[in-house]
Amino acid sequence: MNHPAEEPQEANAPMNHAKINPFDETAAQWDAEPRRVDLARAVGQAILRHARPTPDMNVLDYGCGTGLLGRFLLPHVQNVTGADSSPGMLQVLEDKIRSDNLRHMRATRLDLEHDPVPETRYHLIVANMVLHHVRRIDVLLAAFHRMTLPGGMVALADLDAEPGTFHRPDTKENVFHHGFDRREFMDCLRQVGFVEVSDATAHVIRKPIATGEVREFPVFLIVGRCAGDERPPRPGHDQR
Repeated sequence: MNHPAEEPQEANAPMNHAKINPFDETAAQWDAEPRRVDLARAVGQAILRHARPTPDMNVLDYGCGTGLLGRFLLPHVQNVTGADSSPGMLQVLEDKIRSDNLRHMRATRLDLEHDPVPETRYHLIVANMVLHHVRRIDVLLAAFHRMTLPGGMVALADLDAEPGTFHRPDTKENVFHHGFDRREFMDCLRQVGFVEVSDATAHVIRKPIATGEVREFPVFLIVGRCAGDERPPRPGHDQR
């Protein structure tokens, strides 16, 4: 198996900034919610259709949580690195990696809003329902562009713009965007250097809001390519 040339910070390494992560306390029961499992599967299927990953690709699943999306993509690519800022989520993923003997998957702690951008480069970067938890989207997208190999791709899934009813009031402290306008988000990707940017609806989440009424929340998948060679070289190989 070929890993990226330079390793990101390992999951058990100390972070440069200490902060309690609200996802730690929900990590152990995260996969027990069928809606989350269904969403990861639907987004994964959309990535297969629109990003078309190949078996020689190294993939970064940013904001991976317990690894639901990365685990779905794993049979279709060379390897998957799951990156998250929550030690609790990463512990669940590491337990899965050990128990299921996932030799081509690994976990690493990373927060691209605050940490230095690693030197590692990937053929494909994916993120599922992560972006609305990121205050500085411009910083994150610029980091994604730096971490994508020439000719590589990003495939990013999140909520369409919504009126702020998707999250419970007690969870909104770490929600910085009530979804996104697709056209504006696609323009942001172009501004940091991605080309051939396109969008599709990956899934529709149906869930009750605070009033008890069941609402529908569309989830987009936006794909962009990092300008360069049509077929990106593998990290760690001679790229002359």
